[in-house]
Amino acid sequence: MQTIEVIKAVINSKHGWAVADQFEDSYIYPNGGSAFEDQNYNALLYIRDSVRSILKGDVLNDDAKEELGDYYDDLENYLADSSLK
Repeated sequence: MQTIEVIKAVINSKHGWAVADQFEDSYIYPNGGSAFEDQNYNALLYIRDSVRSILKGDVLNDDAKEELGDYYDDLENYLADSSLK
């Protein structure tokens, strides 16, 4: 099972399929999917909270944690920039 599938399943169980699909869509960007700007802002807040919780846990191996951490940093930066507008 790939990291994206695990994270998507967790988000789906907490916030539903629509938020999980937006996670997947933004996670695979730019190799498909859509940028953060194309996602629902509230969904991104739910995604951020779920990803942060997963990163704090001991579920992922180091490589997966690093990859997800990069995504989290990008998401956090986008949300911070969006709140300034």
